[in-house]
Amino acid sequence: MPRLIIAHLLLVALCCAQERKVVVYVSLDEEHARVILEEFERTSGIKVLPLFDTEDNKTVGMVGRIIAEKASPVADVYWNNECAQTVRLKGLGLLQPYVSPNAQGIPAYYKDPDGTWTGFAARARVLVWNKTMISEAELPKRFLDFADPKFRGKIAMAKPLTGTTLTNAGILYARYGAAPTEELFKSFIANGVRFERGNGQVARLVSEGVVACGLTDTDDVSVKQREGHPVGMSFLDQADEGAIVIPNSVMILKGAPHLAEATALVDALLSPATESKLAKGASAQIPLHPGVEGPAGVPMGFRTMTVDFAAAAKAIDTHKMDLERMFGGAAPTTTDTESGSNSTILYMAIGALLLALAFLWMGFRRRPETV
Repeated sequence: MPRLIIAHLLLVALCCAQERKVVVYVSLDEEHARVILEEFERTSGIKVLPLFDTEDNKTVGMVGRIIAEKASPVADVYWNNECAQTVRLKGLGLLQPYVSPNAQGIPAYYKDPDGTWTGFAARARVLVWNKTMISEAELPKRFLDFADPKFRGKIAMAKPLTGTTLTNAGILYARYGAAPTEELFKSFIANGVRFERGNGQVARLVSEGVVACGLTDTDDVSVKQREGHPVGMSFLDQADEGAIVIPNSVMILKGAPHLAEATALVDALLSPATESKLAKGASAQIPLHPGVEGPAGVPMGFRTMTVDFAAAAKAIDTHKMDLERMFGGAAPTTTDTESGSNSTILYMAIGALLLALAFLWMGFRRRPETV
């Protein structure tokens, strides 16, 4: 019986070794991304092993993890919820070019000219507001209005240390320079703007009536609207520069252990079908492929700001320490990345156990018979 059990486990180990799989790191909210990845797994037959970011360390922790693993890459694909940190990974030489056929039709503005990453399924930076606390006519019309005394203590936004809010800060630094950007943030602090740990937290505080309005992303507003909260969505700076639009980005990491599976996943993520699903789902992502219907809860046709994402990425590297000093401590490190890590650790533990059993079986077979 023990020999039969060990033989069975060895057979399972051999089957697992032959199974096609892809490891993907994901910074988009798990609730939105998991559905897409599970469908890819069903239709492709490729096992997807995802590791998801947390709300507290969006992109920063995951990018730090990728950098730490550069000598021995674990992940094949990175699905980032923005692209400034993606540009940073390219600058560090941690991406490899791949131009997906499904990238055709996506505007060049949202693609790396060298083919190392492609944007898709965007979100806009918007104002979420509680309809029971403030009227639409009373809302801030510009980002600069957050410093207006009439909004003292009524506005929240995420600390610009991670995710799309960090990208937002990088865009401001690149566009206006260090001194004006820092003066703007200091004026917000002086006016009692609440700086929270993430965009989701901002949307929650507004939906619960803790503050009247806040800066967040379209997907966070859409989630609260679907939950039945009395919140609205408003686009800032429509009379001049326009709203900031930040796409998701997908890339293959240099040294990806499962390259063929990685390209298949990238192709699937960049398809119009995936953009359509993300637009119709709770995340209300804005499609970049022409002809794909936009999300029902997001008014389309709004004015957008022209953004230099490469310049924003450079500005983030230059001013990251300034932001950390201004907003109360360093951004989370890779040790804070916990969400999704349990499943990865479990897979590694099972693999190690099966390998150990295989060696035990081989040793048992070679042991001489006792006379």
